[in-house]
Amino acid sequence: WKWIYARYYRHPHHGGNAWTPTCPKTNIQLLHMSWIKIERHNMVKFKNSPDDPTLKEYWEKRDRKVFDTENTMDRMKLARKQGYRCAICKTPLQNGEKVVVKDMPVPQHLILSNLNLKLVHLPCLY
Repeated sequence: WKWIYARYYRHPHHGGNAWTPTCPKTNIQLLHMSWIKIERHNMVKFKNSPDDPTLKEYWEKRDRKVFDTENTMDRMKLARKQGYRCAICKTPLQNGEKVVVKDMPVPQHLILSNLNLKLVHLPCLY
């Protein structure tokens, strides 16, 4: 058993449990389930439906909160500037499609720092 332990088990890269199965060639380790953070599902309040036009503001606010938790600060700032809408199709960014940062053309006198960076849906580029 000692040779199995010496060859296939290492200390985790971040410390902790000493019995972590590790590939001897690539040094890649298996994940322990206890290392994975539990992600809770946000329940929809009462009988709110995305199809109800009177609840448009509720769903936009909820989508913004989800977008902000899933993205970096730079993307959050760009999204706020754009009103959380795609720069090309003007639909909400949080509709299930992949969102990318695109360098959009702007007039020469307006080129400063990041004025020309926009968030767009990946399918909108093609």
